[in-house]
Amino acid sequence: MTLERSTATWRLVVAYRGAGFAGFAAQRGERTVQGELERALSALAGEPVRVRGAGRTDAGVHARGQVVSARFASRVPVEKMVLACNSQLANDLAVLRADAPFEGFDAKRFSVGKRYVYRVHTQAWHDPFAGATSWHVRQRLDVDAMIEAAAAFVGERDFESFRSQHCDAAHARRYLWRSEVRHERGLLEYEVRGNAFCRHMVRCLAGTLVDVGRGRFTPADMTRLLDARDRAQAGVTAPAQGLTLEEVYYPDALAHAGIPADATFPGFPVTAEDWPVDLPPACG
Repeated sequence: MTLERSTATWRLVVAYRGAGFAGFAAQRGERTVQGELERALSALAGEPVRVRGAGRTDAGVHARGQVVSARFASRVPVEKMVLACNSQLANDLAVLRADAPFEGFDAKRFSVGKRYVYRVHTQAWHDPFAGATSWHVRQRLDVDAMIEAAAAFVGERDFESFRSQHCDAAHARRYLWRSEVRHERGLLEYEVRGNAFCRHMVRCLAGTLVDVGRGRFTPADMTRLLDARDRAQAGVTAPAQGLTLEEVYYPDALAHAGIPADATFPGFPVTAEDWPVDLPPACG
């Protein structure tokens, strides 16, 4: 039996290796994540399809849990959409999950927050496997100082000192509910969760924390850098290849996001405007 074509607004969770793309956003003459997804979905739909991302990643930045929305007509049922999409994509880009939450779903508008991890390879030798997804820093780092410094970024802060001078966001005030450093067996990970991020913000935070580990800054300097609101005073911008967008949070799956119960920021606590369909009890 041939299925009828039906139109839906899809939510697709995608992963990609950043090295092969000139960033997420479509650019004329460049291979981008958005461009490849639009090409694949247009082939499935038989007509042009536009993709909307939860956020834009720079050239070289990876993702394990980027989310996009797209509205199109298809005969492909929900349970086969992942396979159908991946049949049109190259090996460095994949759709991991697909659903159709409700008509009008927008990956950017309905996002509550994101989780990024920046990875630093700290062994003395170059690791040919880790090198593609981490920043190799040969110097010995004071990890305890980095752990203390990272805690200064938790809460609602003005991150003007930690964003690109080319960032076009209206302001740099953001809410981070997790900012922590882990180190095990030569791999240092900086994990940060927040409601939104400015351009290069996580890379600037990670670079500054590495500079703390090198002794250029002390943990006590983080408050001074935040108050300065001056990009020139903070640390280096860490290389793109060490950064991975791990997850985007939505109101229907917040149980594991770790957001404090008393947190308040745009989109949280969740209201009917933030998610116009019924929520699981844990997300209400």
